[in-house]
Amino acid sequence: MFRAVMSAVILSIATALTQSVSPATAAQFGTKEEAAAMVKRVQDKFRKDGADATFRAVTAKAREFHDRDLYPFIYTLNGVVVAHGAKPELVGKNLIDFQDQNGKYLIRDMVDLSKGTIGRGWVDYRWTNPNTNAVEDKSAYVEKMGDYFVGVGVYQTDNVNDNTITIISGSPGSDDTYLQIASDLMTVLNDGPRLRILPMVGIGGPQNIRDVRRLKGVDLGLTQTSILSNFRHSNERLGNYDDKIVYIAKLFNEEAHLVTRSDITALEQLQGKKVNLDVTGSGTSYSMRDAFSRLNINIEEVSMTQADALLQLQRGEIAATVLISGTPARSLSHLSIGDGVHFLPIPYSAALGDDYLPSRLTHDDYPDLIPSGRNVETIAVGAVLIAYNWPKNTDRYRRVEQFINAFFPRIDEFRKPPHHGKWQEVNLAATLKGWNRFEAAQAWLDANQSAATASEPRLQSDQFMPPPPTVQPTAGIAQQDDKLFQEFMRWRRSRERN
Repeated sequence: MFRAVMSAVILSIATALTQSVSPATAAQFGTKEEAAAMVKRVQDKFRKDGADATFRAVTAKAREFHDRDLYPFIYTLNGVVVAHGAKPELVGKNLIDFQDQNGKYLIRDMVDLSKGTIGRGWVDYRWTNPNTNAVEDKSAYVEKMGDYFVGVGVYQTDNVNDNTITIISGSPGSDDTYLQIASDLMTVLNDGPRLRILPMVGIGGPQNIRDVRRLKGVDLGLTQTSILSNFRHSNERLGNYDDKIVYIAKLFNEEAHLVTRSDITALEQLQGKKVNLDVTGSGTSYSMRDAFSRLNINIEEVSMTQADALLQLQRGEIAATVLISGTPARSLSHLSIGDGVHFLPIPYSAALGDDYLPSRLTHDDYPDLIPSGRNVETIAVGAVLIAYNWPKNTDRYRRVEQFINAFFPRIDEFRKPPHHGKWQEVNLAATLKGWNRFEAAQAWLDANQSAATASEPRLQSDQFMPPPPTVQPTAGIAQQDDKLFQEFMRWRRSRERN
């Protein structure tokens, strides 16, 4: 799974860096709107002047039917070419059994589309571009025309940037939850030339916010709600009020995984000791530095990948390593009790405020590290998909809107294997207090309120779940009741926000 994710990410980055079409260059090629308009012109001539005159004009490349790389083609409903604006030598041939480089019977698809109830639509395939003499991806608009069909295509190589969405995600040096989420979006939503998702490797939650805000070519990003809120508070203290970041959807919760040597049994024992907070600039580094500070745990911070940290932990060179990630975290899934390490509880307290939630790690998440029937208290932060607040009626706004209109109606598909288990928690209607939702996302939810409600997960990420006894059930009944009450109050406040 991880290799597949990384291969897709590397390919996406290469594509994003190498394929850039300037407005001047794009104008040299026809658009989908112009292709559809040319089909209408052929239809008009067919009705006015008849079949033979139309066939001759198309094959002779009459000016009205020849525009840059746009040209019509006309077939019978049996697959015989009767007119072709680029390859007149094809006239008279039956191509019903022709397959393109991908093995697609494209003429059959066009015939079936023409004979269908609507009688028109788009067909994707590969065909020779007369301007480059290379076989390229093409999408043709086809309409039934009497006993024939007429089509005009657009070469997608010429319009490769029109419908791409880039998502800045996570770092493979840390944990790959964000990479997997972005890969899932790519797998489910990629729709040939109509929509293409390009996952990009990111440094971490803090940098992802800055990249969405300022890095050219980045449309969406994944970050933590705690980091997003702290960024706003920091800017406001400096007198900077910026409304350029909006959210698409509040996604799921990410749990803090604090791994220590077995001889460390309480959070206070980490005072003054070396604790790895993941790689510099990561979301874990940002949020756990803040959490330890709020809990008055003064650690000696070190920064490295989880793989290096686990080796140093087992050698006794550091006391602990921590990772904020959606369970189960791939980089920790191989650990077992026999390795001399365990998950140290991080009990939720009022000092953590509204930026953190009580949560737990379970035996089902980590069967080799947490005994059956036992759970480990921890804290969690929310993951959120953010975007730049593009003005309406701009190309960038249109792209993000196109992504939303593809993503939101298909949320149930993401909850099925083999996609990341955290999709089970996503409730598209959940709100993020103090932040504006991207206008097109809110418009979709307003127009599809019943559909959004019907697709809510059976167990939402913000639903109150009183934790069972933890790995250290030493507190008295009164202390446990007080802790349960505090968690209930925390849950109630989160429900009020949503």
